[in-house]
Amino acid sequence: MSSPSLDPLHLLRQFTVQSKKVELLDKNDNPTTDLQFAATIRFGDEASFPRDTPTSLLRSNSDSDPYTLSALLHFLGHRDQSFYEYMKMTNTLGLQTISFGDRAQVLGYLTGKTPDVAASGPVAEKQPTAGDAKRAKTRSSGDGAATASTANDIARDIIRRERALVTPSTVLSSNKSFARVPDLAKALFPAKPGAAVKGAVSGKPTGGDAAAAAAGGQTLAARRSAHHRKRRNPIIVVPAATTSMLTMYNIKSLLQDHQFVDGRAEMEKAGPKPHEVFVEHTMSYSGQTVKFRVVDSVQDFTEADWEALVCVFTQGAAWQFKNWTWKTPEEVFHNCLGFYPKYQDERPKDTVNSWAVSLLNIERSKRHMDRATVVGLWNSLEQYMARNKPDLLS
Repeated sequence: MSSPSLDPLHLLRQFTVQSKKVELLDKNDNPTTDLQFAATIRFGDEASFPRDTPTSLLRSNSDSDPYTLSALLHFLGHRDQSFYEYMKMTNTLGLQTISFGDRAQVLGYLTGKTPDVAASGPVAEKQPTAGDAKRAKTRSSGDGAATASTANDIARDIIRRERALVTPSTVLSSNKSFARVPDLAKALFPAKPGAAVKGAVSGKPTGGDAAAAAAGGQTLAARRSAHHRKRRNPIIVVPAATTSMLTMYNIKSLLQDHQFVDGRAEMEKAGPKPHEVFVEHTMSYSGQTVKFRVVDSVQDFTEADWEALVCVFTQGAAWQFKNWTWKTPEEVFHNCLGFYPKYQDERPKDTVNSWAVSLLNIERSKRHMDRATVVGLWNSLEQYMARNKPDLLS
């Protein structure tokens, strides 16, 4: 058991700086190398702690949301991954994510490069510094010069703690592609052969030219109208079985309200199953609100519907994909993003091991963890759509 005088955060920092090995033990106290199945984290003979012990390291802009020991240990082991890959893995394992803004400070502190963490992500029990003592002494003097000195000290302290959240590089960087803009412009504003020559000679269209111009205007309006009609809502498919973890009854609560509710309980309250559900989501990188259409049947799908399909939730049964345009689960998840929802303490079905799906781990009782899970899901879906279905975002 852990000693009350030993802090897991300081031990983790000490073991990281000294390159000492941290041991993982499962619920039977047997050594394991998989953090997902670990129940205890042991620091040699010095101390051991439950895997998800809260540390004194707090999330940015929060005084009540500590990072867990497992989250910090996992982050250290995957510090070289991109933030997208790291977030995808943490959500798959059901672990807490170190926020993007905290990564540099947390890594610097745990590797010993910085002596402390800034105020945006403080160590809860910070020891008083020489600057703190100086400011306290200055305040006690009570004269005008002391007051000015205190103000200067505070200003310098604020400047020292500032972090650059936005830089010119981050503002100019974007995941959105504009490669289709020239083709779209040509489709909406086609060149009219001879129009430039006639306009140069007569100065204005007359007779047949005027009629052609009017017809051209009508054609352009028709093209614009057709373009807007072609815009379709991205489609998400959930399992039709009422025993599935996610169904038409509870999918909106999860995706839009960021809270998991039991589907069978919702079914008893809601009555007849809806034919389709619409979920609105604001894209994190553009601020654009996109309306997603959720269904549990592809029976009436058109070719355009198949092209708009972006995400499928599966319960691990191959019969879910009977009569689909793609014949096998492997082909399905080659053409769209796949998620396998399960409780965090459950093992996935063997059938999904060969499918290109991400595990969506949901806590049985810790509803405050739902938001982080759903944020990771939307991040994956946004990345997928920007890369593979950008036309659904335009």
